[in-house]
Amino acid sequence: MKAATISHRARAVLFAVRRHGSVSRSALIRETGLSGTAIFRATEELETAGLVRAGDAVAAGRGQPSATIHIEPDAAFAIGLSVMTDRADAVLIDLAGTVRARREVTLPGMPRVAILDAAAHFGTEELARAGIDRRRLRGMGVAVAGYFVGPGTVNPAPELEEWALVDLDDAIARHLAMPVVVENIANAATLGERLLGIGARYTSFCYVNVAAGFGAGIVVDGTLMRGRHGNAGEIGGLFLSSGRVTPNLVTLQECLAAHGVRCDGISDMVARFDPAWPGVDAWLADHQPSFSYLFGALRFTLDCEALILGGRLPRALARRIVDAIDWPEDNWPIRRERRAPATVTAVASLEPELSGPLGAASLIFHRTLFD
Repeated sequence: MKAATISHRARAVLFAVRRHGSVSRSALIRETGLSGTAIFRATEELETAGLVRAGDAVAAGRGQPSATIHIEPDAAFAIGLSVMTDRADAVLIDLAGTVRARREVTLPGMPRVAILDAAAHFGTEELARAGIDRRRLRGMGVAVAGYFVGPGTVNPAPELEEWALVDLDDAIARHLAMPVVVENIANAATLGERLLGIGARYTSFCYVNVAAGFGAGIVVDGTLMRGRHGNAGEIGGLFLSSGRVTPNLVTLQECLAAHGVRCDGISDMVARFDPAWPGVDAWLADHQPSFSYLFGALRFTLDCEALILGGRLPRALARRIVDAIDWPEDNWPIRRERRAPATVTAVASLEPELSGPLGAASLIFHRTLFD
């Protein structure tokens, strides 16, 4: 049986198994709400397709011992590519979500075809190196910094001219002859953090993505909220409309340069970042009010479990920002001596250049195996 032919029920069960790595059939019954018979048939279907394997039975409570179902990591692979104004990164992940290889594929001028070819070559080369059949490659997820203006069509910054206003879904799929999913960089980074980062702890959270631009991804009840046009989380406009400065890594680099710290682009600044650099405190003084305003707006609007600050923002700097958030309700009268439940604030745990391509790759599994 080919993996692409598995039933909708089996796809839902596969997603649950992948989330745990290994899980008993009895736990799958509780988690999915499916009957024992339905779970048994779905796991048998997945095992026939080579996507999972049944292990030893384990006792759980008073009932009969229940077989443990394990994901088969090498059953499927996906390439993830993130394309930003100054950097492109590719990863190869297996069905368990583990990063098996990664490579920077940045090229001068960020040419679309050449970068796509470099990412595809990287993926197939790594599969061959591991002795894995190329047919197990399910496709490529591509994350581009920009907002959607149509299905698969992104309007990015001027540095990404070749990626602009093109139906990337169609153009890339035809060029590479494989399934392709296109997403914006903030949503992809959100999925990456949910897959392998601190976001895995929460079913509802907002991931704030700070890079050359500014955006966010929103997860509600475990599902990415994309919005009508795919632009849910385009929160940078909140600063412009309210007259506040927009925090991003371009302004950080400019502020550092004004204080005598020279960096060869954003990637160099992120790699070498030192919290003690002159100019860091000045940047924080200018931009911390914007972060506090934003976190307050997101908290009131979304009421999610957590607000996670990440993107390419150096993690030491992100921690200072999160620790200094000024919540507006702290200065308001307390109604009946009780405030609304607090929202967790956290710093992304994945390294700055990994979450985007990782999330992009995971989209392929959602498109071809889970959804």
